[in-house]
Amino acid sequence: MDPARTMTDLSEPLPHPPLDQLETALRQVEGWALHHHNTLQDQPIGLAATPAELRRRLGEPPPDSGRPFAEILERFSRDVAPFAFNVMHPRFLGFVPGAPCFPSIIGDWLTAAANYFTGVWLEAAGPTQVELTVLDWFKQWLGYPPEARGILTSGGSEANLTALVVARDSILRQDRQRMVLYQAFDAHSSIDRAAMVMGMHVSQIRQVFGPPDFRMRVDALRDRVRSDRAAGLLPWAVVANAGATNTGAVDPLSEIAAFCREERLWLHVDAAYGWAAVLTEEGKRDLAGIAEADSVTLDPHKWLAQTFEAGCLLVRDGGLLTKTFQMRPDYLQDATPGEGEVNLADQGIALTRRFRALKIWVSVQMLGLNWFRALVERSMQLADYAQRQLEAASSFEILSPRQLSIVCFRYVPQRSAGMKIDLDALNERLSRELLATGRAFLSSTRLNGRFSLRMCFINWRTTSHDVDQIIELLKEIGNELAARP
Repeated sequence: MDPARTMTDLSEPLPHPPLDQLETALRQVEGWALHHHNTLQDQPIGLAATPAELRRRLGEPPPDSGRPFAEILERFSRDVAPFAFNVMHPRFLGFVPGAPCFPSIIGDWLTAAANYFTGVWLEAAGPTQVELTVLDWFKQWLGYPPEARGILTSGGSEANLTALVVARDSILRQDRQRMVLYQAFDAHSSIDRAAMVMGMHVSQIRQVFGPPDFRMRVDALRDRVRSDRAAGLLPWAVVANAGATNTGAVDPLSEIAAFCREERLWLHVDAAYGWAAVLTEEGKRDLAGIAEADSVTLDPHKWLAQTFEAGCLLVRDGGLLTKTFQMRPDYLQDATPGEGEVNLADQGIALTRRFRALKIWVSVQMLGLNWFRALVERSMQLADYAQRQLEAASSFEILSPRQLSIVCFRYVPQRSAGMKIDLDALNERLSRELLATGRAFLSSTRLNGRFSLRMCFINWRTTSHDVDQIIELLKEIGNELAARP
């Protein structure tokens, strides 16, 4: 290699698109985002596609030379965007939708543009303080003590794993094969996944009976704990729900907390979906006792209207986070925090962390807390409205009445009395046919062995008119299906 040529090549930055091209590209992105935002209610829910179809569209080698951004955006609009569900759509009521407010999107843009590393105070004092402020907000809303600490995560799965690792840290290694974890009957699968990652065997996990209202029964929990102690096992932690994904069920948190104190068990509350309900008076009553938990998982990218990804973990004894995760390898010796400084990387699994708190901070600053309180109240009112409309339609059976902002039901044709109709198969077909219209999406589950449709309301765009449209569609499609041989 010619040394002179090397010096010449290195004397300037690597060629990069000039400012005028970047400005044009940004305007194009802005135009796409605002058009998407303003027309979402008129768009279809989204399309599925076969792997073969998508490989035909997108399976290609990378180009050696760059292309104009306008061409790339056109490809995205044609070959990518149509084949993804619009989870922000007002009639997307499946799973727990992602429906961010636009200020969160703006905050996420700013986050990506700044690209701050928020692992250590040395590199991100300002961003770290913003995250600490947001965490303080969450603690205040839940009634958690000031000395509690927390961390923003990629989502509830990471937060649940982090919580259980902290809880396990006090258990001697030689005793960990005897540990038993107790979870709500309707616990999220991320709890099982966290236990698997931690090396626990399925035999170390107990589901505590929940039906008919899908809430954990404290008497059943007590029986299981006493039985396991008598067998020489080590009851260790309880995971309770504050808003089960299936039904919105909230376990009796105060009773469970009292039992856990009595038995010296760690209580973790998975409130990923339901936690924002504490902003309302009804929600505070429903979630009474959540402040007594040893740790709590929250997901701002659910009911707090934030973009993916934004999860959170709070731990009552905040020092346990640092005790569990703090490491100081030689290459981080410059980043040792001083008095009062916080390295967020010392609080969890990840060293490299993006500035997730900014979009939350921007959203609350732009909209005010009352907007989020109104979102939660409105969501619960919509779920009430949906249940009333379903009951009034006389073609539906409520399988789980409204809890928080979820209602579960199934279609039952009026002519079914005395007839043999496979209601599970019928409702499964109904679910598929509804999606095929492109006008709405409801996910399904099983409750007491029965196939159930469910509506989950957390979207600020959704109106009573959307509910009416969905119910009319369900009746229309259901009647057609029921009329077939």
